[in-house]
Amino acid sequence: MKRKTKVVVKGLNQEKALNKLVKKINIYNLKREKHDLSEFEIDEVNKREIKKIISSVGLEIVSINHQGIFDAFKRVITSYGLILAIAICSLFYAFQYNFVLKISIFGLKNINKSEIISFVDKNLSSRLKNKINTKELEILIKQEYEDISSVSVAIVGQSLVINVNEGILSGEDENQNAIISNFDGLITDINLIQGTLAVDVGQVVKKGDVLVYPYIIDSQGEQRSIMPKAEIFADIWLKDEIIHYDYRIVKERTGNKFVRQEICLNNLVVYSHGSTEIPFNEYELEKTSIFLSKNNILPLKKVNYCYYELVTKEIFEDFESNKDIIIQKAREKVLIFLQKNEIIKEENFTIREAGGIHRIEYVITVNRNIGG
Repeated sequence: MKRKTKVVVKGLNQEKALNKLVKKINIYNLKREKHDLSEFEIDEVNKREIKKIISSVGLEIVSINHQGIFDAFKRVITSYGLILAIAICSLFYAFQYNFVLKISIFGLKNINKSEIISFVDKNLSSRLKNKINTKELEILIKQEYEDISSVSVAIVGQSLVINVNEGILSGEDENQNAIISNFDGLITDINLIQGTLAVDVGQVVKKGDVLVYPYIIDSQGEQRSIMPKAEIFADIWLKDEIIHYDYRIVKERTGNKFVRQEICLNNLVVYSHGSTEIPFNEYELEKTSIFLSKNNILPLKKVNYCYYELVTKEIFEDFESNKDIIIQKAREKVLIFLQKNEIIKEENFTIREAGGIHRIEYVITVNRNIGG
């Protein structure tokens, strides 16, 4: 029995075209679903030349599917092969899920992370989850490192998660609760509630400067720690800039796109749909992943690759002709930094030009409480 190939074609005046077609090759089981859509079978030996023949009679190929026992058998084998691969990977995943693969540490500031990881690794008798005594590890870590005030160890997934709190240090860390300026500005008014002032009215401060220290000096001349509180108002300068090019080359999307999909088990590709050849010379890729399994029993995920065609364009845009619009764009970039109901005290901008490139810096001055 000859193997058959199923062909679906589209086009007008199909009777005339099909009459020409049967003179060149044999067709079987002809069906007309619509006036412009036909379905028929041909011998598989003619599948190499079918595209050329159909094109010559004025029709368009919608789809070509191979029929027969061999092809059905091949599809079944392929399907069972995929199922077998998933089953093997599932068994491997279930086995390796009983082991801790990673040690993660959080909360460290002064102690070297790799040092603690090495210490924990040496004190693990086994990587099997049910062989790890988390309470014993907590005690060992606290005994080994005096600077750690508290520690907790837990197994999360396949990670050994260690959270630590380091003891309070002296020196610079005594100022860690001080009120710090988040802006550059000029101090205009101060209302100290508690703490020790580090600035005065009329002083210019920079972002990161200390405004109020977290202590007071009592009547005995002793320094006592206290949570600083104050209202400190300053004229701060909100600024941003925009760059304009009189001539520039940009890449824009044409609207054409090409999509490819993969089914992955961890990083192993078990199924793919779509050609790996990208039909565009220039493109922009957007990649998205969706996990298909629930409760992380089997880490299957679908990965979509969407390629957007790009076209290169040259743009000539004279600055002087668009000056007002460009300055307004710079202003809008700064306005987003304003707080609700905040009043603008002053606005100004500067323009610097060099070689067809204009930099517009826009500055807005407001009075804001920076002591909160």
